Order: sequence, then structure tokens, then C-alpha cells
Amino acid sequence: MNKTNKVLIVDDVAENRKLLASIIARETDCTVMMAANGSVVLELIENEIPDLILLDIMMPDMDGYEVAQSLKEKESTQEIPIVFITSMTDMESKIMAFKKGGVDYITKPFNKNELLARVNAQLKLKNLQDELKSKNKMLSDREIHLTHLVEEKTRKIGKVTHALVTALENANLFNDNDTGNHIRRVSEYSALLAEAYGADREFVKRIRLFASLHDVGKVGIPDSILKKPGKYDPEEFEQMKQHVVIGARMLGSGEIDPMAKNIALYHHEKWNGTGYVQGLSGDAIPLEARIVTIADVYDALVTERVYKEAFSREKAEEIIGRERGKHFDPDLTDLFFEKSDVIHEIKNSLK
Repeated sequence: MNKTNKVLIVDDVAENRKLLASIIARETDCTVMMAANGSVVLELIENEIPDLILLDIMMPDMDGYEVAQSLKEKESTQEIPIVFITSMTDMESKIMAFKKGGVDYITKPFNKNELLARVNAQLKLKNLQDELKSKNKMLSDREIHLTHLVEEKTRKIGKVTHALVTALENANLFNDNDTGNHIRRVSEYSALLAEAYGADREFVKRIRLFASLHDVGKVGIPDSILKKPGKYDPEEFEQMKQHVVIGARMLGSGEIDPMAKNIALYHHEKWNGTGYVQGLSGDAIPLEARIVTIADVYDALVTERVYKEAFSREKAEEIIGRERGKHFDPDLTDLFFEKSDVIHEIKNSLK
């Protein structure tokens, strides 16, 4: 982690500020800044821009939501990642936090190791995004005509993008014990189906990279729902649906390939229009999302989860076949069965 990283802790309770500051200062190389209320935050950032803000919600005068909104309205501060850290555990508060531009939400009392893991992940993302912007600006400001220089810059940006995706994958793995190799299998299934569909090499490369982020929004779903050993009740299911919205918000930066956002937001849409959350149907669903949908569902069927046993290959393929033209794109379903032996090999190789 870059030693110049600055973390701003905002909490009206002095004991809370000191506790967070001692953990961050002791366990990282970051410089710690502190503020007791929103007015102090707005004054501080006039002179010094932090790399990350840990923001309480329940504060006098300006609450955390208002502080976040003020920061997001200013060009100079709108890209500072904000992690809400609060004792508020209800889903409405969490959804509001993400709507106001938060990138993560930690509830009190927090686990120190989880706090540090999330802080480190967000700072790494911020550093990578800053590096990516710097490289993009370098490319736009300088007219580079020599082909080998352009290729070198492209390779470097590709490495940064890979690192960004890896950091997001790790955040998702930390939050969801069931994820495991599921995201990697989905990536390989998706690349295989995209190639069989006739997509160009660049599309195949991108979907292999970004398919793993389809469920990244689950970092915003409470563990009580995410790890429930049984079926969701209607209210819980409505909350679970929000993971696609949260994921799309996390991947909505203009510096990230739009394919990543499309996959996160639309991979629960269905061919017949009965999916969520947009209710898209047919070709209105982006191709990358249609591909990831069938890959994700198949792997979920043949994998043991906390709420179900693993289905056999035969049972899973029977379910996929029944959903041709309903849940799944008919052409992709046909390709799935053409490539079923290869898909089964991928599944066995990435257990």
C-alpha cells in the first residue's frame, strides 16, 4: 500500500474516532485524519484530499448521508471512496448508503480483521484507479505515434485492469464463503460460450475477465440473508435482488469497461422478461449478460451450497433444457448442450 495514503475518519463520538484511528495507524502505513462532524470534513478537504473516508451516519447537524452527497456533488471530491461505518443494520439504511455513493458498509461492532481487509481493498482499488487515470491521461495528452509505445501502454493498462478485477474478486470472496472457484468456473464457461457464439477474440477475452464480477454486489447484502440455509421469504428475496444494483454501482466508473457493469446488473434478467431488476427480455439483454446467466445458473445447480445439495450433471442439464426460451437465450442454450462435455471438464478441473 502506498505510504502516502490518507484515511479520514468521521464520527461525532471521540472514542469511536480514536479506536478507528489507532487500528488504522497501527496496522497500516496510512496517515490518519479525523473529523467530528460534516462541517469539519468540508473544511478539511479544501486543503487536503483523503484517499478514503470512513464515515459514520448518525451525526448531529449533517448526517453521513448529507456529508456523502455534498462530497459527491463536488468535482474535486466526488471520486473519494466512502465506506460507511455505523451501528445501523437495517437494509434501508444500507441501500441509502450505496445510493449516496458509498462503496462499502461496515456495521458496528466491527471485526478488526474484516475492517482492515475492507479498508485495504478499497485503498488498493483507489490506487489502481488513480494509476489507470494517470496512464489514460498520459495517452490523451501526448500524441504517441510509434506503435510499440502504444502497445506498451496498452499492456500496462491491461495489467492494472486485471489487478482491479482481482481486488474486487477478493472482496467478493471475503464476503461469500460459497463463492470459491464458482466465479472462475463461470468465467471459463462464459468464455467458451462466447467463442462458440462467434464473438470476436477481444469480446471473449473481456467476458473471461469480467464474468467473475457478476455477484460482486453481494458485499452489500447482510450475512443473515447471504448465508441463510434455506429459502428466502419474499422480503429477503427483495433485499437479495439489490445485489445487482449494488454491483452495477460499484462497477459504474467511466474508467471500467461497461461490460463489467452490464454483467453485474443484468445477469438475473430472463429471456422471457420475468427476471430482475429491469425486466428486460430477448435481445434487449446484453449478450454478455445472457451468456453469464446460463453459465452462472448451471454452476449453481451442480455445486453444493449452504441451502442445497449439488445436482447431478444430468439433472442440471434437464433443468437448463426446460428453461430454453424462458430463462435462457435459445441459441445459447443450444450451444451450451453442444459444449456440455467441455463445460463438464471445466467444472471438474476447477473444483
